[in-house]
Amino acid sequence: MSHRELREDEHYEIAVSTNGDTLWVNGEDGTCWARFSKRWGIDVHRSEAMGDAPHCLYCTHGRTTAADWQTFRAEVLKHHGVEIAVDALAFP
Repeated sequence: MSHRELREDEHYEIAVSTNGDTLWVNGEDGTCWARFSKRWGIDVHRSEAMGDAPHCLYCTHGRTTAADWQTFRAEVLKHHGVEIAVDALAFP
């Protein structure tokens, strides 16, 4: 896995697998806020426990597409305020 260091003004990290098929957005405490996998789907989670509220905010299972990548980026921005570069993962 390839990691990017946290900047002082950031409270998250974006990590990409070395083969470029998975991206994680992790909170500064190490919790996984979101994951995009070309093979296994999308997980966008709450950043903290909210009583009986569901943990998943937007989750899918199965292979993903470039259109799913755009949806993932929008959901992470909406729920966590994190903007992910469109070219953070490549699609043929």
